[in-house]
Amino acid sequence: MKTDDLFDGIVTRPYKRWSDLKLGAEAQKIQTMLTGNTLVPVTQPNMEVFGAAVTDYVSQLSKAASRDVNAIAAKNVRRAELVSLCIQLGNSVTSSANGDVEALVSTGLPLRKKRTAAVLTAPANFRITNGVNPRELDVKVNGMKAARTFGFEYTMDPPTEDSVWVKAICTTSRCTIKGLQAGKRYWFRASVTGSKGQQVTGEAILSPYVQ
Repeated sequence: MKTDDLFDGIVTRPYKRWSDLKLGAEAQKIQTMLTGNTLVPVTQPNMEVFGAAVTDYVSQLSKAASRDVNAIAAKNVRRAELVSLCIQLGNSVTSSANGDVEALVSTGLPLRKKRTAAVLTAPANFRITNGVNPRELDVKVNGMKAARTFGFEYTMDPPTEDSVWVKAICTTSRCTIKGLQAGKRYWFRASVTGSKGQQVTGEAILSPYVQ
């Protein structure tokens, strides 16, 4: 899979959400990947300035492990400085890369991933059990992120060419079908409908006898 298929060319700014250790590790990775990078030869700040900030932060982070108040305060200052430089670096690289996703990926900077359309598939793991009350059946399939609604069609056993299929629409992957005939069995088939109206239907299965 090409990098263009994974990222949309937007440098993100998650630095303030990162832990101290993650910020240090990611900043070191960025420094390594940008040093001598022929795809992005010029950056602002340059790697000498950025590298010095990374070294200062990592060093102060180690000192802050002692829990000394002054060391922690100094670490927080170095962290803020490094975050600011990371943001500045992201702006610089975005400008120089001019939409070249390969160049952006080579920097090690955090990039926004492309949103991929969820795939709609036939409902899986269809289960039918007797409900809590008489003349009810509980029907359930596995949930699906791509689904907007679930449908459960049913008809009395045995099905014929003249059988009428009744459909229940549910917003969740489970539903209780009421008003069935006790002592009878029903054929069910589950379907799922996506956000654009597309629909996929699974195979029909036979229920237990209705209590």
